[in-house]
Amino acid sequence: MPNKEIISLVADALEKYPLSQPQDIAKLLFQSEFGPAHAVSDPAAALRFLLEEYASVRQEEGPLYERIGNGYVRLNLKTLDFNRVTPEKAAEAFVKSAVPAGDRSAFAEALRTLAGNELVIKLMPALPGYVEEYVKSGCPAVHHSESYKKAYSPAYRVIREEFIAE
Repeated sequence: MPNKEIISLVADALEKYPLSQPQDIAKLLFQSEFGPAHAVSDPAAALRFLLEEYASVRQEEGPLYERIGNGYVRLNLKTLDFNRVTPEKAAEAFVKSAVPAGDRSAFAEALRTLAGNELVIKLMPALPGYVEEYVKSGCPAVHHSESYKKAYSPAYRVIREEFIAE
């Protein structure tokens, strides 16, 4: 994804989720680059976990998903019923989306560029230091920060947009 798109994605995320921490931004960008392949080692378990999470959240009105770049979206489990999507269909899209994708070295370079952007530094001063350590650690998949989880109660799966639009 070009740097301009990454900066726009980050700025939009910080506007929508102002309590985001640097690791939440790293998670977003990781998902945009690599999709959900790291999260699906067993399709049956993926379905079971999705059904458990779906059963634990209250359904509400809202958009079915939010775009995160590179053809990926975060499919909102809280709005499946409102959008007439079964959890089984969501799980199918999730598993179909879990194919190897992305390039670690290009991802690390994009993160470094992002961390040096004046707008990003202004929006999230802690990001450059986090990115430096994150890149040194090999850019692993990370979880949402506790503050993000507490504020936004995320319940989603990363999927290819084309699989939910079918």
